[in-house]
Amino acid sequence: MTTETKSNDVRNTARQKCYDALRRLLICGQITPGSRLPEVEWSERLEVHRGALREAMVLLEHDGLLTLGKKGGFFAPMLGDFEFEELMHARCVLESGAIKMAAQRRLKKEAFKPLLDLCETMQTLHDADMELGFCEADYLFHQALVALSGNSRLMKMYSHSAQLIFSLSAVEDLQTVRRKRLQTLGDHRELCRMIMSGETDAAIALLEKHMSTSLSS
Repeated sequence: MTTETKSNDVRNTARQKCYDALRRLLICGQITPGSRLPEVEWSERLEVHRGALREAMVLLEHDGLLTLGKKGGFFAPMLGDFEFEELMHARCVLESGAIKMAAQRRLKKEAFKPLLDLCETMQTLHDADMELGFCEADYLFHQALVALSGNSRLMKMYSHSAQLIFSLSAVEDLQTVRRKRLQTLGDHRELCRMIMSGETDAAIALLEKHMSTSLSS
């Protein structure tokens, strides 16, 4: 392996590290909408060179998870109600399709273990009041749900879409936050049960209701 090849591998690894870290925070609503992401600050926080960080930010802009300012710099997008509604509806279409494909595959019970394990992880994180961890597990649950389709193109479309699990909203009291987490967890457990038992139409109906709850939150 040449020195140039090694250098490219290191740069690609750093870029992927930045992309994954920022994408997770943006998807889980942990970066305030409209706020600028200073390259110096974020390169230090992620311990990477600014070049790798900038490349990751360009990719995130392409995914719709960052916006480029008129005078330069990258910003967390500010979504209006209509834009957020469109994104959630798009997610619902992709995930509903995944549920239908999973039903056609007649999967064995072992295939659902990732979903069931994530439900248990979410329960643990809820009990510990670890909000960011819960959001991340929620994101992974929906990603695992799409993976059940076995369709690589659908999975790629989903993984590169501007998914939003939670939108950053006004500060809520802890009791409200806990109630919402329990509702999310309950929906996830019921989705698992319905999909495993072949109740495809009911599962899709619950998914649509689950998404509409996110819109009204």
